[in-house]
Amino acid sequence: DRIVLVEAPLNDARTLAVIEHVRALAPGKPVRTVVNSHAHFDHAGGVRAAVAEGATVVTQADSVPYFERAFAQPNRIRPDAFARAGRKPAFVAVGEKLEIGDASRPIEAHRIVGGPHSDSFLLVYLPRERLLIEADAFTPAPPNTPPPAVANANSVNLVDNIERLKLGVDRILPLHGRVVPVGELYAATQRTPR
Repeated sequence: DRIVLVEAPLNDARTLAVIEHVRALAPGKPVRTVVNSHAHFDHAGGVRAAVAEGATVVTQADSVPYFERAFAQPNRIRPDAFARAGRKPAFVAVGEKLEIGDASRPIEAHRIVGGPHSDSFLLVYLPRERLLIEADAFTPAPPNTPPPAVANANSVNLVDNIERLKLGVDRILPLHGRVVPVGELYAATQRTPR
């Protein structure tokens, strides 16, 4: 009966275009939740636009104060979608794990711990599909590219978190890249799946 959007990218224009596309794909289902992986601009720049459309922001607990300050700032010179909408933002803080789906569609948000990219970093896991959605922890190389000589620290940390959380991942949807089998992450980190 509703849509959960993972990320509100870049800015108002991009996020509103994504929401319009979602509406065309799922008519009659409003975007009620937007999961923010972390507060870098390319993943959070459109969060205000998503809230203007009626979404609640799910973000890691340490990011909530940042977003509260960002939403409290007036936007008078060139009002964005949030400033024009007149809505109040709602935030749901994720400590370590939050289940945001329901019995028919389980969706989990998990904190990524110990990584160099962000102290307040989330991944989204769809257990039925065995699909992990993440941003910036792993970006797959073009097909048939050999593994890097030195594994990316963010990718190694993602493997550590998948294993710590005991997630049964078959595929990864990196928000900067193509959907790949989890084996590509393990190959890029020179690790063997447990």
